[in-house]
Amino acid sequence: MTFVTTSLAIAGVAAASVPILIHLLLRRRRRPMAWAAMSLLMEAARRHRRRSRLEQIVLLALRSIIVAMLGVALAQPLIGERAAILGTRTLHLVIDDGIASGLVESDGRTTLERQTGEAADVIGSLAGNDRVSVTLAGSPVRRLVFGPSTDHRSTIRAIEGLSSREGATDLAGALELVESGIEETGSQEIHVFSDFRRGSVDDRRRPPAIRDSSDRRVELVASRPTDVVDANTQVVSIETARTPLSTAGAGDLLLVEVGLRRSGELAESVTNVRLEGDAIAGVENRKVEWPAGRSEARIDFQIRVDEDGGLLEAVIDPDALPLDDRRVTIVPGREATGVLLVDRDDLGSGTRLDRLRGTDWFERALLPSPDTTIVEAIEVDRVDPATIGVRDLEGISLLVLGRPDLVPEDFNPTLADWVRRGGVVVVLPPGQETIRAWASPMLESLDLPWAVALEPTTFDPPRRLPSEQPRSPLTGLIGSEMIELAPSVRIERALPIEGVPDGDLVLVDETGDPVVLDAPVGAGRVVFFAVTPDLEWTDLPVRPLMVPLVQEIARQGTALSRRGGDGVVGARFPTLRTNGVERIVMPGMPDRDLDGSTPPLPERSGVAIGVDIAGRNIERVVINPDVEGGRIEPLGRDAVEAWLEPAGAWRFTGTEVEAVEAIDDRGSLAVTLVIVVLALAIIEMIVARWFARGGLRNRRSRGLTGANADAEIDRDRRGGATA
Repeated sequence: MTFVTTSLAIAGVAAASVPILIHLLLRRRRRPMAWAAMSLLMEAARRHRRRSRLEQIVLLALRSIIVAMLGVALAQPLIGERAAILGTRTLHLVIDDGIASGLVESDGRTTLERQTGEAADVIGSLAGNDRVSVTLAGSPVRRLVFGPSTDHRSTIRAIEGLSSREGATDLAGALELVESGIEETGSQEIHVFSDFRRGSVDDRRRPPAIRDSSDRRVELVASRPTDVVDANTQVVSIETARTPLSTAGAGDLLLVEVGLRRSGELAESVTNVRLEGDAIAGVENRKVEWPAGRSEARIDFQIRVDEDGGLLEAVIDPDALPLDDRRVTIVPGREATGVLLVDRDDLGSGTRLDRLRGTDWFERALLPSPDTTIVEAIEVDRVDPATIGVRDLEGISLLVLGRPDLVPEDFNPTLADWVRRGGVVVVLPPGQETIRAWASPMLESLDLPWAVALEPTTFDPPRRLPSEQPRSPLTGLIGSEMIELAPSVRIERALPIEGVPDGDLVLVDETGDPVVLDAPVGAGRVVFFAVTPDLEWTDLPVRPLMVPLVQEIARQGTALSRRGGDGVVGARFPTLRTNGVERIVMPGMPDRDLDGSTPPLPERSGVAIGVDIAGRNIERVVINPDVEGGRIEPLGRDAVEAWLEPAGAWRFTGTEVEAVEAIDDRGSLAVTLVIVVLALAIIEMIVARWFARGGLRNRRSRGLTGANADAEIDRDRRGGATA
């Protein structure tokens, strides 16, 4: 047996000594003085002493028992399983404060406000000696109250001041953090407060196993998954096409594509979209008309940007979840794009078409005419593969490896680090025969799963490119032109490549074998040609597809790498490309020195600033909300139970739990003890009055001596007879 309030039980037992103390303190100790009738009084006292002591002991015992049992009853003694569950315990609260918890509900409160209110009620119902800890599941996961603590009031104040974060919910990470802090002994309870919407549960991660032990019992409780269907529209992307090679910096039009997504209720509706920022002047709003059931849309803007570039923000009208209604990107100003061609110098090439190498054709496709204004936006340089070093990569956005077989292997880690920081590398197979295994070490350093053969395969008859090509972000702007451009290309030789995911394919031949691949690596990208643009391999260099393909590799590849370097709240630290950044200033966080240690995950969206050693702002990068966490479709109880299953046996709050609580309350002895206390109080009152009137004393004892008593009895009898 245990008590809900152990301190009251202790106080009640201690209070049972109060009547005894009063009895002892009120006993008067006087010095006896002899007088004439003393012998008669001493004789009467000896006769009645035993009866008086018995009366006093009975009353004293009754009063002490009443006080003790009243204290025990107020402490609510519990027996059985109820005692094990509600006795002194440690409560671990996990509160979902991810982006989905910012959903405004029908009563005007956010989901987080409702959940923190429920958590406060649970804390308020705890016994004074129960302990509580609070873990927040919004990424990055963190402890709000760690200890655990018995200061319930401070804990309630802490959770009432919470606001929803813009990162996704990481319930698995929160439960891992809680599990690591659970004590090895005692009664423990983990209570998860979440609506368990689509954005709150990551199917790629499961919660850890949380098991009982011989000295520890852990109860797992979760909020009942919501079945309320709300509507939410979010800005999932803002992409600037034709940068940085476009002449937007000179005042020409820039194409901006904004991606929208809806989740939850997909009714017919209209969304207003507008562009803002310091890089542009006012832009007319655009409307997206949603038919019922449609979940995605893309809308295009043509804008003029300032010569220096700046921030560009896509904004929609506020809805039920306002945290994902805007997205920011940075439009680069007018600056030359550095392109480095890595190939051997060949004095015999450059005039005859049959002597041009892959890098030569690539350069011609980048600069198809010396009279175009695009020449001002590109700076092309060359370097010998045997001498390439880290200094050659400074100021370079696009690196074209024409002889990757001649690049030293110790350069591969440098190349991989440069790509991960936002560089774009284009790998062309060497046109000459080679037996050196150059591809495997390079791809291994880039963490790419592709398997490239040592020698090319010759096709007889030549293969062609089909009109239907994979959808790739690299060729998104020329996808509609592929129907006419691709079939004209003939391929006579190619490097076999295996283990390529479908998402990495840009171009394939008529048999489905890869021709051009593209994969993100960190903030940068790797574009790999299985067919080098050489007339001995393919006629691609002299076909109309060559120029737009190379232009899009440079334009879109660089633009995609810039977007890949953006930070995401709770998921990705922004990538800084400028050399010399010593410190970064992120919104809502202390300044952080970039000393090589793992940087913290961003906690708020906005603009982060890179600062050099002199305190000058030298680069800006953006941090956006994690829109994947903002998907608000209800999952349903079955799906949530299946996801939580690895942790153990869960019970969900709701009507079925309330029934269990009512049945378990029968295990409480408080009501029974109160009834017993009342009965004892009545008995004590009756006994006290009985003793006061003579009670157990024999009526013969009212005289001082036996003779006097007999005489008094006779007088009483005569008086009664006369009456």
